[in-house]
Amino acid sequence: MPMDENVFKERASVMFGRPSSRNNLNKAQGGASSGGFCSCFDGLVASLMGFPTTNNIEVTSYAEPKPLAPITKCVQWGDLGSERRGGVKHVEVGTGAKECSAGWVNQDATAACAAQQKKAGGDAAGGPTGDGALFFCVFDGHGQSGHDVASICAERLPAHLAAHPGGPLSNPIKALEDAFKKTDDDIYRFMGPRVEYSGSTGVAVVMDPVKRMLYVGNVGDSRCVLGQYSPDAKCPTWTAVALTEDLKPDIPQEQERIELSGGTVMALEGEDGRDVGPARVWESAAREKPGLAVSRSLGDGASRCLGVIADPVVTQHQLQATDRFILIATDGLWDSLGNDQAVRVTAQYLDRNLPHVAIKALMETVRREEGGQLVDDTTMVLVQFG
Repeated sequence: MPMDENVFKERASVMFGRPSSRNNLNKAQGGASSGGFCSCFDGLVASLMGFPTTNNIEVTSYAEPKPLAPITKCVQWGDLGSERRGGVKHVEVGTGAKECSAGWVNQDATAACAAQQKKAGGDAAGGPTGDGALFFCVFDGHGQSGHDVASICAERLPAHLAAHPGGPLSNPIKALEDAFKKTDDDIYRFMGPRVEYSGSTGVAVVMDPVKRMLYVGNVGDSRCVLGQYSPDAKCPTWTAVALTEDLKPDIPQEQERIELSGGTVMALEGEDGRDVGPARVWESAAREKPGLAVSRSLGDGASRCLGVIADPVVTQHQLQATDRFILIATDGLWDSLGNDQAVRVTAQYLDRNLPHVAIKALMETVRREEGGQLVDDTTMVLVQFG
């Protein structure tokens, strides 16, 4: 069953450059306004703060696509020896493609892995040398080539983390910041002009299994939520703790950067003239393009000159005995279920040691909330601590 138009307007990550946006493209190329007003003062302030100052997407040019430099791939979770999985009892990954669009290609991607590490005379998946960091990521692509962007992220970002000088745990925050930047560069190099209206959100978790620390880098509105269990004899409870914040254009600090860069933050205008759905990033008050619903992302060339950046917001968390799992997921889950509900659904199956069923139950709960079908790609990485 096709997606309801109002649901589409509220859920779509980007409005322009989609397969269904040809009418908008023709309208824009036919002479509609292509640039908003940016005062000299705003331009000066933006320049001094290091923000891009042009709000005319038409002047953006892209190099021709080029092959990416070779990089050592990480060891996938299933290939890791048990001694490399320190502190993690189980990892479960689940994904479901949007079910309301015929022929739709799932644009999400995931990673659960660790750096290639060799013992003397051992194999790559062998014993623990180096710093032993573990990586867990989800990426939610959007736009015409969003699936390609997400795939690049899933392969390259963990590899860049692993290659950080001194190991990622020598400076996890810097490792995450550098890995996001290098991955963004990879996307532009490999995609060329296709990056203009295609990108991805992403959450990357670096775990230090010795110090039991989590470092979480986030761009966009995918999310990492921690499930905490309080074993009170009278009333045991589960609590959801958000380790990321959805990075939306109308967060004051994000909006300020976007507007100083020449962008406009407004919701989509409905046929009746009323605002529809979330705040989005536009090149002008005409609200024609790009219509991105996040303030930070990987790729998204047309939005980059409007103040949308690929710099992750990094948080850290010291694991406690009450911390039982993290759930990293794309907005296909979070747009339908709140953090507390998602943790409750997960917990009831982890209590019975059924993490694979927990993922299926979450997916079915989303379907039920959305009237029987997935209205967006929905992808999850569940990490259960030992």
